[in-house]
Amino acid sequence: MSDFAETLTEVKTDIMHASISLDNETKERNQKEDAVRMLKARRAIEQHLEEKRLHHDISNGWDD
Repeated sequence: MSDFAETLTEVKTDIMHASISLDNETKERNQKEDAVRMLKARRAIEQHLEEKRLHHDISNGWDD
């Protein structure tokens, strides 16, 4: 029975480590996806502001 308990403990430990590893990978993937979304949002805002400045400059006759 001792071998069974030892094997069961090893399996539980392996499952726990696998679960922690999976959680870490998920968190890392989510962080990367968040970073990509933030970069896209920043670029969109910068493009919008640039277009706004351009339209303002053109309406003020600065397009020469």
